[in-house]
Amino acid sequence: MVALDVEELYERLGILGNFQIFVVVMYTIGERVTAGLLDFQVHILSVTPGWTCISDNCVNLTLNQTYFHKSLLCRMEDDEWQWDGTRSNLVNQFNLTCGNTYKISLGSTLFFIGYPLGSLLIGMIADWLGRKWLATGFLLMTGLVNCCAALLSSYDTFIVFRAIEGFCIGGLTVTFYPLLIEYLGAGARNLANVVAQCGYGLGMAFLCFAASYITSWRAVVIATSAHLFFVALLLASNIPESPRFLLKNKKDDEAKQVLKIMASWNKVDLPEVFEITSTDEPSETERAWKLFTYSRYTCAATLAQMFIWFTAALYFFALSFNMNDVLGNPYLNLAVTGIMEILINVCSYFFIDRIGRRWCMLVSFLLCGISVGICRFLPHQNLHYTHFSVKTFWVIFGRAVGGFIYSLVYLYSAEIFATTVRSSGLGLCVCAAQISSLIAPFVIVIHEDNANLVYTTLFLFCILAFLASWILPETANLPLPATVAEMDAMKYRNYTIFTEKSPLITNDLLQSNKDKEIGDLK
Repeated sequence: MVALDVEELYERLGILGNFQIFVVVMYTIGERVTAGLLDFQVHILSVTPGWTCISDNCVNLTLNQTYFHKSLLCRMEDDEWQWDGTRSNLVNQFNLTCGNTYKISLGSTLFFIGYPLGSLLIGMIADWLGRKWLATGFLLMTGLVNCCAALLSSYDTFIVFRAIEGFCIGGLTVTFYPLLIEYLGAGARNLANVVAQCGYGLGMAFLCFAASYITSWRAVVIATSAHLFFVALLLASNIPESPRFLLKNKKDDEAKQVLKIMASWNKVDLPEVFEITSTDEPSETERAWKLFTYSRYTCAATLAQMFIWFTAALYFFALSFNMNDVLGNPYLNLAVTGIMEILINVCSYFFIDRIGRRWCMLVSFLLCGISVGICRFLPHQNLHYTHFSVKTFWVIFGRAVGGFIYSLVYLYSAEIFATTVRSSGLGLCVCAAQISSLIAPFVIVIHEDNANLVYTTLFLFCILAFLASWILPETANLPLPATVAEMDAMKYRNYTIFTEKSPLITNDLLQSNKDKEIGDLK
């Protein structure tokens, strides 16, 4: 009988074979594209439509969607203006103008309330029951809830459905992404993450295209949901449970069958009879709270990641929602933002593995802090052309780097958290990120009154996140930790951009780690 290590098996199966490519495509379309569509759905479907002044006291013309013109609309009587009838969206469908504009931000906020609840709860369940069937179920639920929301006649009911959508997409994120990562070897994770994260920008760009050319908001919502049913069908029928999850739950025979399915897809021959070995400890039940109780390092690393996710999301959405301050046209804003997402992720592929995740995170937070710090000292009203150009550059640059960080944290955290608690750990991080996302829709209001406060706050958070990144280990091109003990042993990694390869975790290292912890307790 041939004895093979898990990482050796993945190398034999191919770094990125047909099966892994299929999983990457399914995740990209099913989760990342969907997240790009839903995160900005209310934001783009609540752009004030064109309206016409019909009063004898004003010039009869259609006005653009600027803050000035929306304020002008609210100073007019109801019989002095009318919608131009070219577009139906949430604003003219549910009268979300003037005193009701707060409901627009409420719609986004309720979505981001459901998101962390779903990620936290479902993340813990996924580490217990598995990834595949939960991911399939949440694909179907997200599609059904979104289609039902398009048929509602009450905005209050619509935003309740938005909260349910947030719960579903949160559950989908913490089940589908671990499933993807656990199917990949060390050499393929960076490329797969880059491709997958481009899907987020693609979803934003598609939402922009659909909202620009489809005049009914109900049709836009349905059009952005149809793909979920197709992906759910393909996932249920073609992608089995994660072999790493099966191995950690003592289901070796099922894991072997999954590996043979992968070999068949990739046209690779595996021995008829083989045994799977591993350097980790025997399988044991580990839950999310062990991240905080196992050692001081696992607790500090988990809290640091949660704060980094919080800062990344706050920075990302705050600048995304305030791009109107730079470009004006909301549809153009979303298109440019989506294209930036794709370009920055493609560019990141060429240096994430070489420089390492940790150094990329450190440098990126430093650049984000510099960009908002410069914007803090620029005037925000009656801008001279030179000041406007400088501010435009730094806002777009900071938004691009922020998008890169928000993509990198998915890969980085998935590589730090152990297989036994990977979904739970990601659930904690996504929960932290979406808590900050609750604030982001209201940053628009704060920015109009006190832009300096917004930029100063973002600068301080970037510096704190920069400091938090120092305690995290390097994970580039290394095997995934299987247990919390292996995660704890990461603190002994001494990886720099000048070394060719990081030291692997061995049983001796784990034992020395345990001895050290026992000595500390004594």
